[in-house]
Amino acid sequence: MRYLTIEIPVRLWQRVDGCVDNSMAIDVVDAIMETVITGACVREAGWRASALYGGDRDAYGRPPGDHPLPITLRLAHWEWTLSQLARWEPYVTDGVEDDADVRAIIAGALARE
Repeated sequence: MRYLTIEIPVRLWQRVDGCVDNSMAIDVVDAIMETVITGACVREAGWRASALYGGDRDAYGRPPGDHPLPITLRLAHWEWTLSQLARWEPYVTDGVEDDADVRAIIAGALARE
């Protein structure tokens, strides 16, 4: 298994976390366990990276929005994450630039791999 660490600002990681959470919530009903298991890995990686931050946090316990989170995932999990961002893209009505930015960060890192 190959792993890759990508630094993603907190405010952009929130987009990833939300898309993955949505996918998990929908797909568990249809017993699509790949989504549930992979989603859990992706979200846990974000929580671990966030927990390492030692500074002040917002009212929700998150680091500042511009703080880069070093997220480490298997390459296959990064590719799956991109597919989930694409899955939810048609429903993005606010933060369109954030959505495009986080996809570009991930896709660019995967292309260099």
